[in-house]
Amino acid sequence: MIQRIQTIYFIAIIFICAMACGGSLINAHQMTEGLVKDYTLNLIYLRYFENGILVSQTIQYELIALVALVIGWTINIILGYKNRKRQMTHVKLNFAFIGALVAMLFVKAFTAIPNFAFNTLSMQSTFGLALMFFMLYLNLRGLLLIRKDEELVKSADRLR
Repeated sequence: MIQRIQTIYFIAIIFICAMACGGSLINAHQMTEGLVKDYTLNLIYLRYFENGILVSQTIQYELIALVALVIGWTINIILGYKNRKRQMTHVKLNFAFIGALVAMLFVKAFTAIPNFAFNTLSMQSTFGLALMFFMLYLNLRGLLLIRKDEELVKSADRLR
């Protein structure tokens, strides 16, 4: 199980999800009427600061549910290493879960942050969002390696 490289890719997906819960994915900085407004969004909280003072903090239950689904499903994929066909099906479904997580993150940003635009994002936000899309790449690499393992087993069975 752990000796397979795709397991490392799936563990990396879990690690990125856990990091995204603690770090900030979207930092929007706006200046209006002498006020500096900062919005920080991660997979758990949306925080709103005025002039550096925390004004409000709301829990994002939808994002928490989706990140728990992605982490749980990825663990399911790792533990299902004995049945590669079912594992490939689960990896394909994991694309939908990760895509839904990224889409919901953008939906939350556009609905919860007034006047949200990509030009108000910080460099840290760009890196965080790139990590979210990198999870899709890791999932693809895992799928390709599982498919390669399946082909190897089939070719070994033909030789017998």
